[in-house]
Amino acid sequence: MKNRTFLNRFVRDTEGSYSIETILLLPMLAWAILAFFSYFDGLRLANVNIKAAHTISDVLSRETAPIGDSYVDGTDRLLKFLVNRPYDTSLRISVYRYDGEDRQFDLVWSKARGLKTALDDTATAAVSQRLPVTANGDTVIVVETWMDYVPPFVMGLSETTLYNFVVTSPRFAPQLKWDDGHGTIS
Repeated sequence: MKNRTFLNRFVRDTEGSYSIETILLLPMLAWAILAFFSYFDGLRLANVNIKAAHTISDVLSRETAPIGDSYVDGTDRLLKFLVNRPYDTSLRISVYRYDGEDRQFDLVWSKARGLKTALDDTATAAVSQRLPVTANGDTVIVVETWMDYVPPFVMGLSETTLYNFVVTSPRFAPQLKWDDGHGTIS
């Protein structure tokens, strides 16, 4: 009988309940804060990468003079500057011309920086399916960016590659031309 009254008193006693609740809830609260931080960081960086790809595409669309390797190197540095993170980034710039008679896009030129390679005529089929219909002879500039994202905390997110594909028409010239540095302009 004495044990039963002790148990009843122990169950009804509320002293120290906040401490016990805090001990039980603090790990879940810390996990939730870290998870929200990781998700927010991932969404923010995805948004930054989209804006960086559009910025580079807009800069290229306004160019009237032929560009070369140093210009593409500069756009790669611009991508790294805009992302402002130590993650691996890659950039590919391609120019396509629409052939209305064949109803297909032809690759004019393609250059890449980072871990990706420039496109060739055989690899353009998959990309050309994503291009919008344009008038015969019109050109489009395609900017592709990649960034290998590593979340700051492993809380539901895994490592992923953020990929962007931006298509822009040249604004002030009929085509963005490539200068190979040896007098050949395409």
